[in-house]
Amino acid sequence: MYEAAGGIGGLQRLAHAWHARVMADEEVSHAFSHGYRPDHSERLAAYWAEALGGPPLYSPRYGAETSVVPIPSANGTHEGVDRRAIVCFDPAVADVSLIVEERPGELL
Repeated sequence: MYEAAGGIGGLQRLAHAWHARVMADEEVSHAFSHGYRPDHSERLAAYWAEALGGPPLYSPRYGAETSVVPIPSANGTHEGVDRRAIVCFDPAVADVSLIVEERPGELL
């Protein structure tokens, strides 16, 4: 999946596009109203890279996945925000022309 996404470059473009869409969404952007790190998109791309089978770009620099999960979880349940964030993802994929083609007989 990492290579199909265009490696770290593709994931960085996707993270920037998704973050832009999230910030433009009235409901989801509220999650960032407390502020966010200037390198948020780069960190997100590194996290996705590692999660999708790429090189360990996140954990050596920022810590294990267990250090990420508690951040949004500490704010309680936010199903509506989660749903809207996911809705922002598909158009972000299109924004950066990231299309993973299905190949017969292969699992993606």
